[in-house]
Amino acid sequence: MNRSRSRRNSLRSILILSAALLLAGICLAQGSFVTFDGPHAGVASGHGTFPSAMNRLGGIALITIDDNNTTRAYVRHHKDGTYHQIQPPNTIATYISGLNSQGQAAGLFYNSSQQGLGYVRNVDGTYVILSPPGNTGVINIVGINQSGQVAGNAYFGSSGAMPFFWDPANPNTYVTFSVAGGTFPAAKAINDSGQIAGAYTDTKSNQGRGFLRNSDGSISTFTLAPYLGVNSLSVAAMNNWGTVLGGFFDSNGSDAALFLRYSGGGQKYAFGSSHGGLEPAAINDNGIVVGTDFGGDTQYGNAFSVDKSLTVTLIPVPFSSQGTTANAVNNAGQIVGTYIDDNGASHGWIYLP
Repeated sequence: MNRSRSRRNSLRSILILSAALLLAGICLAQGSFVTFDGPHAGVASGHGTFPSAMNRLGGIALITIDDNNTTRAYVRHHKDGTYHQIQPPNTIATYISGLNSQGQAAGLFYNSSQQGLGYVRNVDGTYVILSPPGNTGVINIVGINQSGQVAGNAYFGSSGAMPFFWDPANPNTYVTFSVAGGTFPAAKAINDSGQIAGAYTDTKSNQGRGFLRNSDGSISTFTLAPYLGVNSLSVAAMNNWGTVLGGFFDSNGSDAALFLRYSGGGQKYAFGSSHGGLEPAAINDNGIVVGTDFGGDTQYGNAFSVDKSLTVTLIPVPFSSQGTTANAVNNAGQIVGTYIDDNGASHGWIYLP
């Protein structure tokens, strides 16, 4: 659901931010915001600092893109704000998508032969390289849980892309799987129970559906309530209760909304207040959702949160910018995201309740 937005009137942006401050209520008002830039972060448009995940302690996984377009991965430590570079052997570009509270990190890197490989960085500084047998390039690593288990997607040539599960207890085994009656399955999240959530294309309808793979290998599929008139859905995240977070377009194919699919099969939905819609990014175990609302008057959208009552609130990031995103939230209610400056470069921000 990513989409570009034309530059809007700055006065209207100020009015939206003022309204957000009122909507945010006592909880956000009592917290504080901190801005940060990772090492080697560029200052040109499209460059800068890009957080991707946050662990329970407030450690942040992020990448920076410098002004020569080199991508590096880091962990920002929660105690003192220092950075540790994630640098697998022979890497020329590194990405990070998961960080657990043990300090293990997981992601994707490209080596000097332009091969895309997965990795797990252990707390002792050693790396495990992830490469399912027979693949022709790892597409992405979607996350790592508290046990160090990893979910990702790999491409197998004529067989196409398949999700895989890797467990450090059986380091030489990669469990790949497909979804019956579907094509193009893609894992999107893994939780501490080893459940993997994702999306696939239904072969009969040619529309996007969701799946949940349990730790015993069983797979269930789901779509949204018929009365919504939804053709397709996407999956963004999942928490440790098995609640799946995702997005969909309304029946007109214009405004985007988010859904929560609970472990018992129940569903709830949240809609943006204006044209454009919501792009969800993360959910914590308390059911708090964060993401980006593209219905506002900023070029790049506005960070939002959704509480358990499904009330959508714009997050009042207090830094001058063309727009904001919210990318991750932990169980302590800490939120991390980006804001975009007047040059189009991205900077990190953290909300501390």
